[in-house]
Amino acid sequence: MDIQIFIVIIIGIVVSLMVIRGIYRFFFVKKESGFCGSCNACEFNPENMQKTK
Repeated sequence: MDIQIFIVIIIGIVVSLMVIRGIYRFFFVKKESGFCGSCNACEFNPENMQKTK
């Protein structure tokens, strides 16, 4: 019984850290994507790449 509760606590901590990390990335991490929705066509033709403000 004691081992089961420790395993549940460890799994709960891991899951909560993953959820917190996902929320942080969603709200605070800026994605370095292009203006067109992050396709990779700009890598092949950098002369036509447009910058966003």
